[in-house]
Amino acid sequence: MNEPEDKPPAVVEEEMRDATLREALLVAGGVTAASALAVAAAFSPERAGGPWMLGSMGLVYAALGAWAVLRLKQRGELYDQLRPAAGDLSIGAIVAGVLYGVAMAVHILVTSPPSPRVAWIMRLYLALGDPAAEGRHLVGGVVFVVAALEELVWRGLVMRVLTEPLGPIRAWLLQAFLFALAHLPTMFLLGDPAVGPNPLLVLAGFSYSLVWGRVAMRWDRLPPALFAHALFTWGAFEFPIWRP
Repeated sequence: MNEPEDKPPAVVEEEMRDATLREALLVAGGVTAASALAVAAAFSPERAGGPWMLGSMGLVYAALGAWAVLRLKQRGELYDQLRPAAGDLSIGAIVAGVLYGVAMAVHILVTSPPSPRVAWIMRLYLALGDPAAEGRHLVGGVVFVVAALEELVWRGLVMRVLTEPLGPIRAWLLQAFLFALAHLPTMFLLGDPAVGPNPLLVLAGFSYSLVWGRVAMRWDRLPPALFAHALFTWGAFEFPIWRP
């Protein structure tokens, strides 16, 4: 009986690449689906303005964040990716400030009165709740933590797992697209009958993910991007671009 011939090295290498790509797409797709479900639950009308509005996102991202940490540890990358360094907070604050300025400019140009599109940003902030309500600073802390977990998951897990089979540029673009896709439910949950579906979080998710992803690539560590994401989201919550 003839022994099966060994596969040529090129075939073995191609099969390994295909397996790595399948795994990466499975991880990225799973994170996107779980995130979309969490976003849909958080922004559902029955939770709008309530104290547990962010609870579903927090629980989902805590689980996904634990997965991201475990994967980094298994690959021996946990310390290198999460180690702090001087300037991390400053870099994050500068990036967050620039992004806040961009958000304010978009509001002035696109969603400020008398434009009917003001309904888009009104619905977003009404879903988050009254910024002057009692206990809102505690909620602001939750916003900061959830945003930090988002960064850990999307740049620490999704973008990194996509980089090996796709390369850094395509992984960077795809993670931004998937992050925006995860926010697609808000187009309809925060839409308005007069002006239609609300694209604000989807467009912001894509464009800002490009920035946070680039920061993570530039420093090859997560803390600068993590602070940038968390500080921006906290700032947009604590210092609302629109107030009721």
